[in-house]
Amino acid sequence: MKKPLLSIIFCLFLTCSSPIPALADFTQVSIALSDRKLALSLIQQTATSYFQIQSGDLQPYLKEEPFQVIPLFYLSTVTKTPPAAVWKQKGKGWGKLGKELGLPANFHGKYISAKNKHKKGPPPAKENDLLEELFIIRFLHECYGADPELLFYWRARGLTYDDLFIGVNLGLRLKKSPAEFFALRISGKDWQFIAAKFKVSYLSLGQPAKEKDKPKPKPKPSPPANKGKGGKGKK
Repeated sequence: MKKPLLSIIFCLFLTCSSPIPALADFTQVSIALSDRKLALSLIQQTATSYFQIQSGDLQPYLKEEPFQVIPLFYLSTVTKTPPAAVWKQKGKGWGKLGKELGLPANFHGKYISAKNKHKKGPPPAKENDLLEELFIIRFLHECYGADPELLFYWRARGLTYDDLFIGVNLGLRLKKSPAEFFALRISGKDWQFIAAKFKVSYLSLGQPAKEKDKPKPKPKPSPPANKGKGGKGKK
């Protein structure tokens, strides 16, 4: 029984606690349309499982910007507000909307600390983009157990959210640090090259890691103890 346990611990160490290299220059990484389709598949499957919703619940919100479903359903779940009601008000910005709905002020606390360690790279154009990034990094950490500092590092290097989803998911499946794949992406390799290099089917990159491969039970977002002004009247 000891050998399997030691093996699991070693794999989790590689996947979730990989050493973070010294920050290098920012490189804008392009993402192929076919790669984006694989990432979209991962978003749909992991979000429905994590937020305990149906695939059809996501469809109305996936057309404009797929990654916005993550802050949307965090706000909906934590504040117990119907997603359609949140979506109608998203023009206010995730920050203002979160305050109105009663999102705890320290909701992003440790993720802001992790991001501040990797300030190199172009800053988000808007506060809303920063908050969206915090929601997405939080999701990858809570759903996959990925190290937030590692994710912020590679975002600062120029990786897209699509890359983060595909790389973290593949890392769990292969019991490897996603940093191996991310370094190849920064060097200009696409995901078809990476799939071939690690001897996996390219299309399989869109298949989520199995529950048994995930490092810990997923913590579900929970409503705050006391709602703010915007949370009154919802039952």
